[in-house]
Amino acid sequence: MMTPEEFKKKCKGIVPVQYCPYTKDCASIDFEALRRNTQFLVDFAKNGNKDVVIITNGSTTEFYANSVEEQQSVIKTVVETASGAVPVVAGVSGAGTQKAIKMAKYAEEVGADCAMVVLPYYHTPFKEGLYQHYKAIAESVNIGIMVYNNPDVAGAIIDPELMARLSKIDNIIALKDNTPIIGELFSKTLLIEPEDMALLHGAGEVGYVGSAAFGFRYKGFVTFIGNFAPQLSYEVYEAVEKERDFVKAQEALRKLAPILNLVAKSSAERPTPSLIPGGYKTPYAYMDLGKAAMDLIPGLYGGPLRMPLQDTTDEEKKELKAALKKMDLI
Repeated sequence: MMTPEEFKKKCKGIVPVQYCPYTKDCASIDFEALRRNTQFLVDFAKNGNKDVVIITNGSTTEFYANSVEEQQSVIKTVVETASGAVPVVAGVSGAGTQKAIKMAKYAEEVGADCAMVVLPYYHTPFKEGLYQHYKAIAESVNIGIMVYNNPDVAGAIIDPELMARLSKIDNIIALKDNTPIIGELFSKTLLIEPEDMALLHGAGEVGYVGSAAFGFRYKGFVTFIGNFAPQLSYEVYEAVEKERDFVKAQEALRKLAPILNLVAKSSAERPTPSLIPGGYKTPYAYMDLGKAAMDLIPGLYGGPLRMPLQDTTDEEKKELKAALKKMDLI
């Protein structure tokens, strides 16, 4: 288990947020598949000493659909499988502060390197309440805390001034930022001292390259593609971070276009009752399409989604298979 300072230095590169592999009937978690999926990422990171961080028990891991015991088992399994080879961030989010504190303490107990906390997602507190929420969680553990700024799931957003204030709490040392507001991304790089907080772009490869092209200081990005094609995600990271070559980064992004275009297409075709404005809304087709992609990659397993989300249709699976072939993944 890393100290907050050690994790902050390691918090960079590609950051796959894991899927939760359920059995075919969704009755339980396939922990053997979770171990294999995790080992796949660990092996990729070890080959060339790559910058990789694993996030588990997050939104993409369907933590909300799992019991507390299942969430804890997921965290423990991933931490034990990674065995210190790569940093592991455990999602510990809860609508109530005390629930989040209990999960954060568990994550620390089993050896997670950092605990990720999304904004309270039922009753939205005032700004001071939000600050106190994060402060209380941070003070309850000795490991690092990653703030997950995601307006889509929380119906709220942390502005740059509040984020800068949070960054001054000793062990709040990382940010996964899903804000679509380009000005706020920029403001955070001005207001947050680099020694206080490592910034990760939550909107994946495209958002990361765009921010970097503007000169914004984001050390890496969260990715669903990294679960089944980490080599393609890493090409994007290397082009930007290692070489500062944005022509090469654009070429790397083009390789991802088939899956990204399919996610956009499938999301647009599905009616949604969400009241979240379009720019803040996550294209949730990445959940079922990403899991289905893992099922097509030898050695990996995505499995079905638990309700209320729904699985990919047969027609979408055909389109997905064609997309992965274009990407030379199958």
